[in-house]
Amino acid sequence: MFLKKTPKAKGTYLAITESYYDKEKKATRQKTIMGLGYLEDLKKDYPDPISHFEKVVADMNQEREAKKNSVVYVDLTTALSPGEHSLKNVGYGILKYLYKELQLDIFWRTRTWNLSLSYNIEELFRYMVISRALYPNCTWNEAIEKGLYFEESGSISDEDLDSAFHVIVKLQKDLQKWIYEHSGSILSRDTTSAFLDHTSYNFSIPGSMPSDTQPNARRTDSTLHLDLLTDRNGIPIAYDLSTSGTVLNQSVFNTVKQLKRENPRTRFYNTAPARPEEEPFICNGVQADGYIYGLPVHTANAEFKDWVLKDGYQEMKILNEKHQTIPLLYKERIFEDREKQFVYYHELQARQQRLARESSGKRTGLKLDGYTAIATDNLEADNLSPYRLFSGLRHMEKIFLDSKSQYDSSATFIWTPDKINAHFVIGFVSFTLMRMLQAKLDFQFSMEQIGTSLQRYNCVQIAGNIYQFAYYDVILDACEKALGLELHNKYRSQLQIRRLLRY
Repeated sequence: MFLKKTPKAKGTYLAITESYYDKEKKATRQKTIMGLGYLEDLKKDYPDPISHFEKVVADMNQEREAKKNSVVYVDLTTALSPGEHSLKNVGYGILKYLYKELQLDIFWRTRTWNLSLSYNIEELFRYMVISRALYPNCTWNEAIEKGLYFEESGSISDEDLDSAFHVIVKLQKDLQKWIYEHSGSILSRDTTSAFLDHTSYNFSIPGSMPSDTQPNARRTDSTLHLDLLTDRNGIPIAYDLSTSGTVLNQSVFNTVKQLKRENPRTRFYNTAPARPEEEPFICNGVQADGYIYGLPVHTANAEFKDWVLKDGYQEMKILNEKHQTIPLLYKERIFEDREKQFVYYHELQARQQRLARESSGKRTGLKLDGYTAIATDNLEADNLSPYRLFSGLRHMEKIFLDSKSQYDSSATFIWTPDKINAHFVIGFVSFTLMRMLQAKLDFQFSMEQIGTSLQRYNCVQIAGNIYQFAYYDVILDACEKALGLELHNKYRSQLQIRRLLRY
């Protein structure tokens, strides 16, 4: 390993780097072990960053040689304590890697340095974003308090949490812009096409505070509309919230103008789970170039249902939750010379829908279970892109709803404007990280599969500072190759894990 000094537009970037021989390409390559940051930024914490980190690298090289073989002694009489949870998740480190590559830690340092905060807002935001991706059924600080992660972090008070939400909401426009501008250094952003997805969420908000004569606060149901702008690969670019026709910020509109300025040929498509009654504008009166909508199969007309159930399906291969190759059936048609319609059949989806239907006592429509239909006015669309786009967007919608339901079910939790806005900021960043990881893995795996693998990448302390890992699969192997991380080791020291997690 060595300290690599790379000249960039913003200055000299330092990173701990290692050279290795690629047997497949028969050439020497380099991988980043730990990105450190820009030299000028590091000077705020270290008088001489280069000398400091060259010594760190020397210590790391020395430790690697010393730790290649270790003998550990295990006390077989050690007992477990009630409530002990020794399994620690390390899979979150893969999302943390992308988080650091986006330099979001630098974003929070530079944007909040002049605020007097009693807590580390960058650490708190990072945990909330990662927890939303891996444990959507946990509340904002529940995953931290349960001690699921290898890094130890204390709980945060409700007062500090409310303060953090206010800061996060205040900086959300800058945050969206920062992520998009920094994502280009991690992967290629294809903006030849952009999609604006429209979904709605209902929140119950207190109408007034309770009093002695009115002990129960009135609650007002408010519908928020989320407009999420993504690139051609479904990776988020920006989002806006609106209510009662009022847009709460102009992030999407400003981004659309920027994309049109950078590439006048960019085409903008409206997307939604179902075809709306009126064709919406892309935003603020900017007309969309086209659309891509979901088609309801069970409530469609007889002609469409007959077409869905007829033969003529082709087969493409996808991976199931056990990482086995299974068929996804599909077919397409041009409808009335103006619309391309796709229908997909997934056997697992069919089984899930049948079980849900039977458990609710409904027996009609069984033949149409497992089918997903999508329509677009882009007659040149291929068969995979619409399915990939909709799968990602509907997964994001499910995560938003699952996490929201945890708070809705709480008797003590009350939605406030800051909490609602923070809910979407955290969800946006979380979904962006997962979508970027999916893209780095060439969309071989669904986000559900990736999330499951990261949840299962855990370690347990066996003796002293030595830990054992007990799970490894094709997704983790793909992450190792795509990101240059060392994930396959069965035994690792505490220091090695800390370096993997970059803290």
